[in-house]
Amino acid sequence: MLYFIVNLHSKSGYARVIWKQVKGLLQNQNVKYEVYFTEYKGHATKLVKRITEGNEKLRLVVLGGDGTMNEVVNGITHLDNVIIGYIPTGSSNDLARSLKLPSKPREAILNILKPKYFQKLDLGEVTASSNTRRFVVSMGIGFDASICHEALDSKLKAVLNKIKLGKLTYVGIALKQLAKFKTEGATIIMDGKLSRNYKEIYFISSHIHKYEGGGLKLCPQADYQDGMLDICVVNKLSKIKFLLLLPTAFTGKHIRHKAVDIIRCRELSIKTSNMLPVHADGESLGKQNYVTVKSIPEKLTIIAGNI
Repeated sequence: MLYFIVNLHSKSGYARVIWKQVKGLLQNQNVKYEVYFTEYKGHATKLVKRITEGNEKLRLVVLGGDGTMNEVVNGITHLDNVIIGYIPTGSSNDLARSLKLPSKPREAILNILKPKYFQKLDLGEVTASSNTRRFVVSMGIGFDASICHEALDSKLKAVLNKIKLGKLTYVGIALKQLAKFKTEGATIIMDGKLSRNYKEIYFISSHIHKYEGGGLKLCPQADYQDGMLDICVVNKLSKIKFLLLLPTAFTGKHIRHKAVDIIRCRELSIKTSNMLPVHADGESLGKQNYVTVKSIPEKLTIIAGNI
């Protein structure tokens, strides 16, 4: 038995077309399954809590974007009992990119029905105010989170997704956000002892995987199985130079710039001089001036591609 969590609104509704294809393939293969459709923000978490509250070992297939996957992971009661299959239908699909998952629906579902490769993935956890949330790909505070916040309800995203240019959503929003963004001072403490101070940060991004924002390789050395967080800090740079720096992140060459600080640790606390937006896998955690981040010992088992 397969359990499906399906976000039909993903990719601005194009996920409906993808689900129809997947459903046909399931019927052709005589696969037994139950499907649950998400109806509102946070619904996937509630559905998955109900599905996984027992001690049954099961396979859970997610059809949606990285945000849907984030909700699912935050609903799993017993991580050891669940194997995840993922059919990516989002705008960024950074988790699928990292795991080399098939992008075509037919290939994706066949990979899940007849899996050859399984991976145990690290998970991160961020605490902001009284809200603690797991993340699969990355979390960030500052400029990257401001882009994520706007992208959640972006009309531009809907238009570009319809013409299969969803990745450009983040480029357009980035330009808009940069015009009004104000850098802030920050202090970080790594593993409870080592500290660094920054005067003018654009963002501090904590990663399990290399990518964020539709293919930006912000932490090119990130390893999703080493139990560590890889941190990218961009500090003290003019807006023009920052704008020129951003495209180099698609190849990971931004780390050569003196304004970029790359750090590895297991736990991190971040204190900023003023409130800044925070995201976890692109999902908003509001504005905060203090967050803690850590790599947790529990692992997520996922059906991977041919890595």
